[in-house]
Amino acid sequence: MTTRIQDSLSSFIKEFKGVILFDEPMSRHTSFRIGGPSEAIVFPGNEDDLLKIFSFIRRKKVPLFMLGEGTNILVGDRGIRGVVVSLSSKFAGNCFKSIVTVKEDARSVYLYAGAGIALAKLLRYTTEKGISGLEFTAGIPGSLGGAVIMNAGSYGKEMGEVIDSVRILDHNAKIKELPAEDISFHYRYARIPAVAVLGAVLRLTKGDTEKIRNTIKENLIRKKNTQPLDKPSAGSVFKNPTGMRAWQLIDSVGLRGTCIGNARVSEKHPNFIVNNGGAKARDVLSLIRQIGHKVEYKTGVTLELEVKIIGT
Repeated sequence: MTTRIQDSLSSFIKEFKGVILFDEPMSRHTSFRIGGPSEAIVFPGNEDDLLKIFSFIRRKKVPLFMLGEGTNILVGDRGIRGVVVSLSSKFAGNCFKSIVTVKEDARSVYLYAGAGIALAKLLRYTTEKGISGLEFTAGIPGSLGGAVIMNAGSYGKEMGEVIDSVRILDHNAKIKELPAEDISFHYRYARIPAVAVLGAVLRLTKGDTEKIRNTIKENLIRKKNTQPLDKPSAGSVFKNPTGMRAWQLIDSVGLRGTCIGNARVSEKHPNFIVNNGGAKARDVLSLIRQIGHKVEYKTGVTLELEVKIIGT
């Protein structure tokens, strides 16, 4: 039985350049490999498609969720109501994954990159061109858009430090450039007044390709040695409290390796919960609650979630 939203979306699929899927399991679109169906998931073919979808959402007053590469979220077992929009999938238009040199001088390079491009692909591009500044993103999964919104970081550096401006779709359905000084960057969060991030201009520097490659290699080896990259997960579950490490707090209360269903607290990195195969969102949520309660009871520290819980 189709829903009201599905019926309405079906009416303009013919004039749509992208792809629209109904009742699509979100487990296919998240790094956790967990999640029930989305009522509708939309992959715009171009910016005109995106504006049409946003107009539909405002007119019908339906919930909207912007999805990157699904690397920092847990989708509920019953899925997501409303419309999911992704600029990152292979189904989305290439205009959302473009890389363009905006300007450069003797030392600096300003690159515009679309929100849908994978960080790994963007890093490969800058490395090949001898452009430095994104080495800290080595091993961080996800898209540029998600990295901007989450102010993703590693090894003491964050996205906010290299952003010159962000291209956004605002709440009035206008596409515009937002300078970095108008964005409030915080630890794993950026306050951006927008419905969607479409891309960003990155302020980078010219560097030595071999040195860049060596730094990336060192960062990847460190991540491989300390993180469970061989299992589906959503990355770090909790933010690090000020002056502390979340994984050390979790480890100190004896939860390393704890299982509920097919979800497990990683033995390699206790701030990761991994999917051992067929895990349900309810299993992960039960582990999250157990970790939070036990850490607070035994240490007095309240852990704050880094992973976003979406749907029901």
